[in-house]
Amino acid sequence: MKKIIFLCFCALLASCASDEDLQEINTNEKELANMINDYELVLKGYSLDELKKEKDELTPTTQEETVAEPWLIKAIQDSIAQIQFSDNIRTRTEAGAYTRAVNMEGVFKYETCGGYREFVYFMDCEDGGDTHSTGNIGATRVDGNGNVEFHFCVIPTGYATGGVLAFYLPYLYTENMHVVKRHHDNEDHNNKNHIIDNAGLASLGPNYFDKNTGFFWKFEWGASGKLPFKFGVIGTAPLPGSHNILWIDDENGKNANQAIRWTGPNSSKGFDLPAEKDSYGITPGRNTRYEIIQI
Repeated sequence: MKKIIFLCFCALLASCASDEDLQEINTNEKELANMINDYELVLKGYSLDELKKEKDELTPTTQEETVAEPWLIKAIQDSIAQIQFSDNIRTRTEAGAYTRAVNMEGVFKYETCGGYREFVYFMDCEDGGDTHSTGNIGATRVDGNGNVEFHFCVIPTGYATGGVLAFYLPYLYTENMHVVKRHHDNEDHNNKNHIIDNAGLASLGPNYFDKNTGFFWKFEWGASGKLPFKFGVIGTAPLPGSHNILWIDDENGKNANQAIRWTGPNSSKGFDLPAEKDSYGITPGRNTRYEIIQI
């Protein structure tokens, strides 16, 4: 029954997305996102008492790691897609004629961003989990409660080789390019995800930052520009040598993580990245391992 209710809810969102008055959804965008999150929590089997329980980030978790059923993962992704669609319309409406002349992307901040703006995002990871870092991951840090504060320098395209956060929808038919979407099923209980500084961006592209997180990492080789400061990209450092690792403990209960890779030949559907196997510096699974190369 829960499955049927949630699929009907997703169908309702889809019908709204096809309506000529879709822009009206934008006024209730946060409410819709919260509704999706509430349905997700109900389907995962949380009781009202569990949802009202005080947040505890310091006591080591004893919750078993389990994986969500495929239909639930698909339903969650379909719902997110509708929110993304309505958000894109709102962005175009609000931005009007004012748009950036070039596409922007995020690289990991180290010491400074020079004259570029900084995008800062707080990710609420598994309460009492094992989120940690090794090596030098720059300004991005794991706090005392096991959450991550991401710091990105927002730069024009063409300056970075490796994995960068795309704040626009990349053209996949460019040679030597692919895109990986990493959906993080973040902490379910009283989630505190939030953007601290949006760097003045009119659009976040296909990324989403709500109760769960969707990073769209663009991998491209052959950058033509050069930045006057140190920065980091996703990639795999050669052996032997030091490695800068950010290990994120994602939600334990019915985890709905997803990692999809798109290239030109398979740009319509993409394909799932294998769990627990490094792919260009991203190791997906029930948790997430990022390797950051300092440039």
